[in-house]
Amino acid sequence: MNTAMQKVAETVIKLKYNNEVIFWKEEYTSSKGKVVTITAPELRSYIRKENFRVIDGEPVQLKGSIATKVTADDIYKHCLKYVETFEDPIIEAAFIRQGETLLLKNKGIIISLRECEIPHLRDTKTTSYHFYKNGILKVEDACDFELIPYEKAKGFIWEDEIKDREFHTLNDEDIERSMFSKFLQNITNDEEHFLSLCSAIGYLIHVYKDERKPICVIINDENLVDEGKPEGGTGKGLIVKAISQIVEKAMYNGKNSDFTNNKFAFQNVRETTAVIVIDDAPRNFDLEALFSVLTDDMPIERKHKEVKVIPYEKSPKFVITTNYSIKGTSSSYKRRRFDTFLTNYYSDMRTPSDEFGCEFFHGWDAEEWKLFDFFMMCCLRNYLTEGLITFENEALRLKMLKNETSSDFFELMEERFSLKNILYSYNAVRQILISEYGEKYYFLEKNKRKIVEWVEMYAEEKGYSIKKSRDGAGTNFTFQ
Repeated sequence: MNTAMQKVAETVIKLKYNNEVIFWKEEYTSSKGKVVTITAPELRSYIRKENFRVIDGEPVQLKGSIATKVTADDIYKHCLKYVETFEDPIIEAAFIRQGETLLLKNKGIIISLRECEIPHLRDTKTTSYHFYKNGILKVEDACDFELIPYEKAKGFIWEDEIKDREFHTLNDEDIERSMFSKFLQNITNDEEHFLSLCSAIGYLIHVYKDERKPICVIINDENLVDEGKPEGGTGKGLIVKAISQIVEKAMYNGKNSDFTNNKFAFQNVRETTAVIVIDDAPRNFDLEALFSVLTDDMPIERKHKEVKVIPYEKSPKFVITTNYSIKGTSSSYKRRRFDTFLTNYYSDMRTPSDEFGCEFFHGWDAEEWKLFDFFMMCCLRNYLTEGLITFENEALRLKMLKNETSSDFFELMEERFSLKNILYSYNAVRQILISEYGEKYYFLEKNKRKIVEWVEMYAEEKGYSIKKSRDGAGTNFTFQ
């Protein structure tokens, strides 16, 4: 076709499609009739016009401030649906054949899409955002709750982050009407304990990580046991489920997961994951295995894919539920953990569903959901104001000490080695444990440093300082 005829054809096409966006050329030949060719530059322009973008190398579609993750198949189907509106089987056939090559077999068009121009709307140190059907809830330290229309958002929101319910600001007295609030009051000892647990919940639903506070929340039972089978059913699972109604979680079985040697351990973590839950951690759970991801960037390795690194400030927080005390009392452990515990108000014989007459979450009506959301946001706002609130419990500290050392050691120290200003021998403590309490302490013959560590833990619990000295028999200690 000569130049003049080509211009005539282009003019005809413009008139035919009334200036609609098209990404194909039409030519007419005597032998084949109308021939349609999909043009890659115009196709890419159309896809951009439809607000398809790339975020961290993955395609998304923006609808206002809301971003939805898509695949190459989704983009292909979106374009095909548009082509079908012209009701021209020749164009449809051309796109089905050529579009598959341009969008599914080759990745050039999708890879070349623009990076999303607006940032992800994320929490800051003093502000948290949660997304409901009726708007963006802005929660700030000591401020009234504020609902912001989505069209006024100062960043994009993942579609998956939007809850399928509305938020309503209630009165302060409505907090006590919440079923979940009553549940938390039942599993805490007093107001101070209740506020401490609420602060841990607030911390976990605040999607902001402070590099100075790389905290893992550990939820435990009040009646820890050193030996034998621990009791469960105290409500730890319901707390985790409550948190997952507000932010996205990734769940791991604490007894089966390997966070030390399995390089694919965190492959279930997504960009929108806010909390990693390690459920039912065993007695010997190694908290130190999490130190690197608690304090640094999180590498996500999936099979047959490149390693993706989530920056520390965007990586999830951790919560561990367990029926045992998690070992670790040194300063490096203490600055990475926040322990909270539940009373044994509930058990297998008395469950929350028995007491409240319905299953939590699944059995709630719209009014109960309003109360729940308002209560959880109050927990968040109080956390932004007060931070994590520590609840001291002497009985729990003693049980944790016994778990770090042993009940036999604690009993021995209390009976024979507890006085101040008396010279004691580390060797004497070790030999009495071995001779009077049996073979389970034979390991102390090879690991003589362990008794020194245990005595230091005991002294810290009692509030003692230690003065060490040496003589011909070995190292001695005096409590001061």
